[in-house]
Amino acid sequence: MGIIMKDVWKKFEQTELTHSSIHHLLAINSLLKEHGYSRSVDIAHHLNISRSSVSVTVTKLRDKGFVREDKNRFLNLSKKGEELVNSVLSKRCIVEQFFREVLDLSSQEAEIEACKVEHLLSEPTGKKLITFMGYFLSGQPDVVKFRKGLEAFNCLCASTKECDACELDCFFKHNGR
Repeated sequence: MGIIMKDVWKKFEQTELTHSSIHHLLAINSLLKEHGYSRSVDIAHHLNISRSSVSVTVTKLRDKGFVREDKNRFLNLSKKGEELVNSVLSKRCIVEQFFREVLDLSSQEAEIEACKVEHLLSEPTGKKLITFMGYFLSGQPDVVKFRKGLEAFNCLCASTKECDACELDCFFKHNGR
């Protein structure tokens, strides 16, 4: 592990919100768009989890300033919550597009993989990925040539000593390529 990566894994667990919490915010957003309101019971049904689990998470989200709850127990996203949801959805969209268009994953695989990483990407990385995808999908002659070359390329390691990607053994040899 390089010097830069030495402490990154520790910070992974220190993110302000968990993957589950973010999905609660996404559910609130989705329910608000679909029905015009969101309650804990609706989130529980939407996420297929218990109401008590939703209650615990919503309390934490409210305490951290991501969610507001009115006197009738209807939930809304705060400005902070809206910004986070927008960021996550934007990154999900571009990551999913990257997986489909560049890595040639099926729509379902791309959606699943994007869900795994959507909230872990930094804003600068998300913006760079958006720029890359804009260029990749631009149709410019040099991009078309690159895309054809990428489709035809077959990566196999001659040895791990000559490969920048494989550490101990050829990744492709053991992973179905």
